[in-house]
Amino acid sequence: MPPSAAFLLKIKIALAAGLVLIAVVGTASHVAISRLIETAQSRVRTEDTLVMLERVDASLRMAESTLRQYLLSGSPQDLEGFERARVELRAIRARIRSANILEEAAEFDELINQRAQIANQSIAARKASGPEAAAAVLGSDASRQLRLRTDGLLENARNREVYKWRDAQALAERSAQWAQGFIIAASLLFFAMLAWVVYVVKHYEEVRKRGEAQLRDSEAMSRSITEGMVEAVITTTPDDIVLEVNGAALQLFGYEKSELIGRDVSELVPERLRGQYKDFTTMMRESPGAFKIAGREVLALRKDGTEFIVSVSFSDVQVAGRRLFTALMYDITESKRVTRALRASESQLRHVTDTVPALIAYLDTEECFRFHNRAYEEAFGLSFEQIDRRPLVDVLGPQIYETVREKVQEVLSGHTVRYERTQVTPQGERKHYAMQYFPRYGEGAAKDKVIGFFSLGTDITELRRIDRMKTEFVSTVSHELRTPLTSIRGSLGLISGGVAGELPEAVKSLVGIAKSNCERLIRLINDILDSEKIESGKLRLDLQVVDIRQLVQQALAANEGFAGQHGVSLVMRAPETPLHVRIDSDRMTQVLTNLLSNAVKFSPAGSPVEVRLSRTGQKVRVEVVDTGPGIPQEFHGRIFQKFSQADSSDTRQKGGTGLGLNISRALVEKMDGNIGFTSAAGAGTTFFFEMPEWTNPVPLLKPLRPPAVSSRPRILICEGDADVAKLISMMLGKAGFDSDMTFSAEQALACLASNAYD
Repeated sequence: MPPSAAFLLKIKIALAAGLVLIAVVGTASHVAISRLIETAQSRVRTEDTLVMLERVDASLRMAESTLRQYLLSGSPQDLEGFERARVELRAIRARIRSANILEEAAEFDELINQRAQIANQSIAARKASGPEAAAAVLGSDASRQLRLRTDGLLENARNREVYKWRDAQALAERSAQWAQGFIIAASLLFFAMLAWVVYVVKHYEEVRKRGEAQLRDSEAMSRSITEGMVEAVITTTPDDIVLEVNGAALQLFGYEKSELIGRDVSELVPERLRGQYKDFTTMMRESPGAFKIAGREVLALRKDGTEFIVSVSFSDVQVAGRRLFTALMYDITESKRVTRALRASESQLRHVTDTVPALIAYLDTEECFRFHNRAYEEAFGLSFEQIDRRPLVDVLGPQIYETVREKVQEVLSGHTVRYERTQVTPQGERKHYAMQYFPRYGEGAAKDKVIGFFSLGTDITELRRIDRMKTEFVSTVSHELRTPLTSIRGSLGLISGGVAGELPEAVKSLVGIAKSNCERLIRLINDILDSEKIESGKLRLDLQVVDIRQLVQQALAANEGFAGQHGVSLVMRAPETPLHVRIDSDRMTQVLTNLLSNAVKFSPAGSPVEVRLSRTGQKVRVEVVDTGPGIPQEFHGRIFQKFSQADSSDTRQKGGTGLGLNISRALVEKMDGNIGFTSAAGAGTTFFFEMPEWTNPVPLLKPLRPPAVSSRPRILICEGDADVAKLISMMLGKAGFDSDMTFSAEQALACLASNAYD
């Protein structure tokens, strides 16, 4: 029986209703499933975004890590690692901009650029001034603020992506629940729809699995990044269980990975400190998200029980809605040891220099004290804090500083400086110091740049006192010896002249020897007295304008006999025109005599000694040239010093006091001239001096008063030593003069008032 129309109508209505229901359920199911698919895709995008943000964060950490390592080591390889990290960071930033992942891209780029500028400044500071200056730049408040802002921006981006994904997931879940109601209500009628829903769910599961696979890939990428870091990285759960470690951490602590995963992280510190560490991790858990703790020093424990110090930076991170904690650390035991060694070395150096009775200091280019010993504090009556890092002018005082300012500038320009200064101690004692400044140069690229100077001051107060005593003693002894020696020489001269009658030849020879040695002693004493006058500034010069040619002729005539004794001839070569100089004739004769005497003594018999006069520019040059053996090279530097003589026996056999050249140089320089010599072994020696030529009109001398006409002139003798006065009187009498002897200035004035003398 065919179905009735009503049945068919019902069937049609049911089918229509079923079709409508199927359509509605299908539509609702399609909407819900589409939401799930979009949620899955959104999750994949979110995970990709989070991975990208994590890569940015890891790249920043890598760049900062390699930068810190370079600032500590100064190694070019570390600097190259830093540049590679920067290149990688730029590539990731380009991907972020192209994918439009980061809403604050402009702000993020500005922060990265500012951090790059600080990195460049720290590198420049490391190269110019060392790790401490670089650390000061990198550890500045501005640098920390930039890091916090960058980390905050990245964290905000992460949170925003997570919230987007959560919203999408919540919407998808509501749609699924709504669709599920329809599916359950119609599940008995629409198996085909159920099959289709199952198919869609399976399809969604495949999409989800693909997303999880991508997430695992991103986690593997993050793990490979941390594995490539030189710093140890440990990731823990909120309850301090180790979740992940990199190879550097395993190497640092000496564990296998299986031994560390799942272990309480507090076991990596000594047992006595675990309670404190637990309190610290509790504080981290209670702190708000996105916190950073950098550069904390922690005493760590290796597997073998050895303890070491690490510098740790703590932070937290959200991974799949789970809060994890990371610790980035590196071993600073060696750097601590080096720091302690440097401090110990500095302390030892300070102890050593504190025992030295001299002023020792080091100052930088800003003239500030960077090091000084205790003698400085005692000399100026200041404490350590009043000198350390204080300017030189504050320590010396404005008055003393003005006297040394030019010398400080000279040493900072690269020259060694030596000078003497006098200052009054806080106790009122007057001290004399021999100061020496030595420049200090930099290293590497700054090896030619002065970066400071060392100051060494020796107390010469006692040496000066002893030198004055020596000078006074020599002067006193010389004066006391000259008077009796003059008397002895005069007496010997009278005896050899026949005052006491004709002497036998043997006696006459002995008297001649005694007279010669007496004159030698008198010359020595005169040289000593001249040297003492020069040093004490008591030497007075009678400067007059003379034609030096005439003076040289007189000196040659006076030394002709001495030259003849050595078989040497004296020759003068001079221009025809006068050579006027303003000099003390007696002292210049003394200089010429010294030079001629030396030339004659060292010239071979039969050779000439030439005196050459010439005009060089605005100066008159006098040269004494011999053909002797020359001056040894090692003796050149001290030939003008007191008592200087060459060490060869041949030279010492020539005799001499060793004062002649020293006195000659002082006399020439006091007359505004200069003296020097040239010599070659076996080729003779040339001593020369130059005097300014006098170009003004030569003053006319007053005519001499004609001598009084008398058959036997009378001379007044004023001499405090009666023996010497009597000797002079006898010598004058033998020469045809009458004389009156007085023994004081008052007696001489009385005689002058009552008698006329020639």
